Amino acid sequence: MLFRILVLVGLVAAAPARAHDCQPYQPEPVTLTGEITLQHGTRNGPKGVTREDYYVLTLPQMICIAGGTAETDEDVESIDALQLKLPQGVKPPLGRRVAVTGTLFHSVGDGHTDVLLTYDSAKPSP
Repeated sequence: MLFRILVLVGLVAAAPARAHDCQPYQPEPVTLTGEITLQHGTRNGPKGVTREDYYVLTLPQMICIAGGTAETDEDVESIDALQLKLPQGVKPPLGRRVAVTGTLFHSVGDGHTDVLLTYDSAKPSP
């Protein structure tokens, strides 16, 4: 019984530290490091199924996202891939480790991942 109490106290004590390590939703900018790849998928729309290409930032380890102020900003316990929302005409660097800066927002049915990252910039990362 004492062991159970100690484990419970340990979990409760660790919760604030975990939430502190989570990434924030927009408008606060974040910088995440990973590899960008081009993915191919389909989407159901008013004119039927359409094929689309999209970019994904794959992270080397899981991160969490802390709920934000928007109604759709849900806590996400662990995620290791984020679809990128790119400005018109931007082609991101593919196949190498980069640090991408932007803002996070939760998908409302318009993305291929639960959380999306607006792409502001990317630079090579060691």
